[in-house]
Amino acid sequence: MRWALLTLMVLAPLSAKAQDHAAHGRLQGDVTLEGLVGGGATFEGDRVSGAAAAELRARYLDMAGVMAGVEIRPEGASRVLLMGDLRPLFFARFILGGMFGDRYWDLLVDSIGVDLGVAVTPLDGDVGVAFAVGFGVDVPLFFFGEGLSGVALRLFGRHVAAAETDRFGPNGGASDWIAGALLVFRGQASTGLPSWEPRRYRLRVSE
Repeated sequence: MRWALLTLMVLAPLSAKAQDHAAHGRLQGDVTLEGLVGGGATFEGDRVSGAAAAELRARYLDMAGVMAGVEIRPEGASRVLLMGDLRPLFFARFILGGMFGDRYWDLLVDSIGVDLGVAVTPLDGDVGVAFAVGFGVDVPLFFFGEGLSGVALRLFGRHVAAAETDRFGPNGGASDWIAGALLVFRGQASTGLPSWEPRRYRLRVSE
């Protein structure tokens, strides 16, 4: 993924003029910042209950970044989540010229991705660390201005697992799912990296 980011940083200035309309502002406001709030249904064995969830996300070029979140469960183990946020479709579609040019569909397809990381759980008992994997897609609701800033609905699923024998896992292990929806409030910040170019030199002409 690191080499993919470096490649995109090098190629973006070359292709920006031709495809910037399909990048939907991601080459200007290259850091995507999100706040998410919502909830879902939890599944642990035969028990089904509910949970509230909140997340903060930051991604570079809306493609790779980090997520910190919390799940509050009235029944079951509440937890804190620390995960990587990977959405690689934008990179492939942008470089290969496969963007639709329609902001709604481009951002919906590019939002398909996976989260990988850990869950610190339970918060009200002997805390342990479990593996967490999730997936989701953002359905745009409306936009602010011409870029990708706006509000969306993220449909997601996430699984947390730890064996009873895991050294750093919670007592008794962990194995459950959550499926739900989160309102996404999305904005952008700019670092200037996508438009960076190395210094150019002119050959000195001898008189």
